[in-house]
Formats: sequence, structure tokens, C-alpha cells
Amino acid sequence: MADFFAGVDLGGTKILTVVVDKNRNLLGRTKIPTEAESGVTRVFSNISASICSSCKEAGIAPEELSGIGIGVPGPVDPESGLVYDCPNLSGWKDIEVKKILSDEFKVPVAVENDARVAGLAEARIGAARGCNHVFYITVSTGIGAAIIVDGRIYHGFGGGAGEFGRMRLLNRDIMEKSFSGPSIERLFGIPATALAALLEKGDPGAERALEFLTNGLGIFLANVTTLLNPEIIVIGGGVSSLGETLLAPVRRIVSEYAFSISARQVKIVRAGLGTESGAFGATELLLANN
Repeated sequence: MADFFAGVDLGGTKILTVVVDKNRNLLGRTKIPTEAESGVTRVFSNISASICSSCKEAGIAPEELSGIGIGVPGPVDPESGLVYDCPNLSGWKDIEVKKILSDEFKVPVAVENDARVAGLAEARIGAARGCNHVFYITVSTGIGAAIIVDGRIYHGFGGGAGEFGRMRLLNRDIMEKSFSGPSIERLFGIPATALAALLEKGDPGAERALEFLTNGLGIFLANVTTLLNPEIIVIGGGVSSLGETLLAPVRRIVSEYAFSISARQVKIVRAGLGTESGAFGATELLLANN
């Protein structure tokens, strides 16, 4: 009998769910609104609907699933499946996601932070495939990250390793409040989504915003490189759409400021799975080598 796995990427505005088989073949895919402002019950109803819809597209019944993985936008206890807090989801504090979904679908459920599952996907099947020491960062509405060692998420002592977006800067602000997409818009009056087009036109404001972003991200990743000595750094999220316009100056800064052998060895690349990484990463929580 074939094994089927559902992967759910729960976001503040949308839920993306995929169903794959044990060979990672995509069989079904559903994207629906989260309706985060409507509360916990409605969001769980939408999660369930997305799973059932993806199963229908895959030609299977939900009862045929061998497991469900879900990435959520907040801190998680990966063992118990308790989600401590999701700021972008109304009422999501101390929610027993694992228990709720396993009770409904009667299958094993794995719960993880959304950036961690995206990083896991990039390490196993994306831009960092074949690399054993991976650092993943997503820069979008917020900043999330993941440390992947030998194809597994590094959680640290209490499960919270990888919250690099919450690291403090010298001005005591946190990283994501200075260098995320909304921060760039607040500081320069330019939506991050408009940067690429404005840069093509030679807009001075966009060029200043890019310099600010690449300097901040470059110094940050130089420190990460010195600390962790990763083989590869994968950059995802909305700003990664800038491609080499972003990556080239970041590489130069990391090469200049990271210490010794770390700076010479690390590769810095754009994420390979795009907006699909979270959902596929959620299935990876259940697949081989977990």
C-alpha cells in the first residue's frame, strides 16, 4: 500500500497544503484563505478543508493519509506539538495543534515553525540539496531562519534555536524590525515588492533602500557564518526575488567580514522552492531521514 502525506503551510493570509506520496511525488495542492481574524476555530476548519481538498485532488480519502505535517508562524514545542503564540493569527496562544489534528484525522501529526520547515525543504530537496550544514533565512513580512545539520532541524536545548529575526542589534531593536519588508517600506517609503522595478529605473530611493538592506543582511550573515560555519546559506522570502541584485553585494560583505575559513567556504544562494517550501517542508517532517 502506498504511503501518502499531507503538508500544511499555515500563514497569516493563506493556507497552502500539498499531498505527496512516499517518493515525494506531488499528488494534490490546495491554496485557500486563512481567515486569521475569524479566530482559532475557523482557522482549524480551513486547515481541515485544505487537507480534504488536497486529498480529493490526489484521488485518495483523508483516511488514507499516513501522516500530516504542519508549519506554523510562531514558536513551537516540536515534541508536544504545542504552539505558544502566533502573532498573525487571532487567539493563537498555547494551541495544541498536534492533538487537535491527530484527533480529527486519526494519523500522526508533526508540528514545526514555518521557517524551520522551509529550511528543511531547501536542505533536502531544494537549493541546498546534498549539503550537510545549512543555514536558511527568509526575509519577507518578518525574518525567520533555520539551522539544518545532516538533513535535520537543529532545535537547541528547549526547541527555540533559529529565531535569528529576534536577535538584538546594537540599538536594542530586533533584526526583523529593521530589515524586513515592512521595515524597508517604513524607513524608505518603498514597498519591498516594488524595489526591483524601481531599481531597474535607477530610482535613488530604491538604491538607498537596497544598500541599507544588503549591508544589514550582509553583516548579519557574516556573523552567522563566523558562528556556525555553514556550508551554504539559502535566502528565501519576498526579497529573494531580487536575485543577484541582492545576493552579489551580500556575498561581498560576508566575504569581507566573516572570519577566516568560514568566509572562503560558504555559498550564498537563492531559495529553490519559492512559495512552496513551507508545504513541502511540512511533509519532510514525516518522510525519510526525519
